[in-house]
Amino acid sequence: MKKKIVLLFLVIALPVLIFLFLKAFGNNEFTIPVYYEQGLGDSLATPCLDRSVEQYVVKNPVLPLGGLKVVHFERMDGPVLKTRLEELERVQDVFYDKEGIQLLTHLNGASIKKQDISDYDKRIQFLDQFWKINEMDSTAWAELKYCGVAMSSLDNRVVLLDELNRIRGYYNILEREETDRLILELRILDSKR
Repeated sequence: MKKKIVLLFLVIALPVLIFLFLKAFGNNEFTIPVYYEQGLGDSLATPCLDRSVEQYVVKNPVLPLGGLKVVHFERMDGPVLKTRLEELERVQDVFYDKEGIQLLTHLNGASIKKQDISDYDKRIQFLDQFWKINEMDSTAWAELKYCGVAMSSLDNRVVLLDELNRIRGYYNILEREETDRLILELRILDSKR
């Protein structure tokens, strides 16, 4: 009988003691990786990228320092665009009233115009104070995408930049889980400001 009482005590008390120990001495903290801390190296074939071994920082006047930025590039209209805009609207719904967070969509003006996007305004609400849509000429668009935020020509992901314009994440927002990850990581970065 004594063995059963000791065993029962251990079964109940041991998890409680472990929980209390972790609560008192543990540190529950998430970290978002900083991409290219030792520079870009030869990770991308784009010749215009800075190949130094220092932390890579996006240096482009279209993306000034300060605030968290979700940067989205689009080059053509179609059903994929509609899906991406709907997922970005989810991000907007969570962060539209947060100071210092912006959603920036850059359109390749040679193949998609800003008025093409406005047709989606019937289904998607673009809040101008949060979601900025910028139509660019092909050269400036390519310079920003390939040479600024270090993406490849086949890359259609969204990029998360922190206040120092360091790349903190790439997200394929055609997948709902990736949008959820973007929202979670934005929340974590916002809480650490």
